[in-house]
Amino acid sequence: MPTISTLLAPLSLLGLSLPALIVSESKSFYPGSAVFKLTASAAFVWRSLASPSSATPLLPSVLSARWWITFSLISGLIGDFCLIPSKKSYYNPSGGHEGDSVWFKLGMLAFMINHAGYIGAFLQFVKGDVMSNMDWKVFGGMFVTCIILGDLCGMPVPWREDGAAITHNSNGTEVRTRSGSPRLPTTAVDTKPLPELSQQTVFKKGPRHSRSDSGVTDLSISIPSTPKSGSNNNSPTTSTPLLPSSTSQSTLGGLIPKMAIPADMKPLIIIYQLIITTMVASAAGTRGLLSERLLGAFMFMVSDVMVAWDTFGIKPSTPVSSATAGEKQCQGRQGWKSRGVGWILYFGGQYILAAYGAQ
Repeated sequence: MPTISTLLAPLSLLGLSLPALIVSESKSFYPGSAVFKLTASAAFVWRSLASPSSATPLLPSVLSARWWITFSLISGLIGDFCLIPSKKSYYNPSGGHEGDSVWFKLGMLAFMINHAGYIGAFLQFVKGDVMSNMDWKVFGGMFVTCIILGDLCGMPVPWREDGAAITHNSNGTEVRTRSGSPRLPTTAVDTKPLPELSQQTVFKKGPRHSRSDSGVTDLSISIPSTPKSGSNNNSPTTSTPLLPSSTSQSTLGGLIPKMAIPADMKPLIIIYQLIITTMVASAAGTRGLLSERLLGAFMFMVSDVMVAWDTFGIKPSTPVSSATAGEKQCQGRQGWKSRGVGWILYFGGQYILAAYGAQ
């Protein structure tokens, strides 16, 4: 029978590795972020394997639920490994498309199995007449609540067209913008080609780029004049950007970012949402609204929403910095604070389910 010290060991491991993970993110320390994330994941798997034995024989449903939960946690560990970004994406998230990568999709698949395993564990306690052993009112109410919360948090839903956003151009006409991949600026679908400018207009301030008879290209660059204040000139020679950094506003005062989810990823994310929503509703329907099981499941769901924000949220364009590598490291990785909150919810929820999910 495991002793108290044995049960506290995985909690101590989590208590040490989770702060170390957040500190590594705040210092942009890639090896620490990778190692401590896997160490924290191993802590909740360890807690599930170290579940205390009972003096009396356990019911078959409890034994089966423990097996399902351990299987789920191992799937979560695999998912955490798959979601570790590459070193290039870690230091340059604006240039990487984590949501488009094969590793991200494998990680999503692993977490789908993780949530499905929890559903199987919770249903082990529903025997005989399912209609009388499952509180379907609580189940249905929690399911609808999670769907509504997901919609409010910007997650894709079948009944909302979120692949395009409506904005207005300088002429006041309505245009529809679309973004096909995360971390790319949204562009106008009805963008018209720029009119051809005459040679006199383009090369007014400098010589024309030409190729001499010797084959050497003249690389003289013409610098357009700075437009006067109040000018309504929308030509490329003004400071008007060709591509807007974002054409849609975030909600709830900027707390919820606008997300750009690729079209091929939207069905996968909707299926993922249905699975995790069913998992949370099953936790509520089998143990009630004030149970540790529901607490852990709900924390897990909120952390997944924050992962979606971090992966698919449209990042603001940042100017090129002249800071040294040491100064950039002290600034921390972009989004490390919100990512740290999500990790507290995620690892805390997984640990609670490891400890109380089979009770």
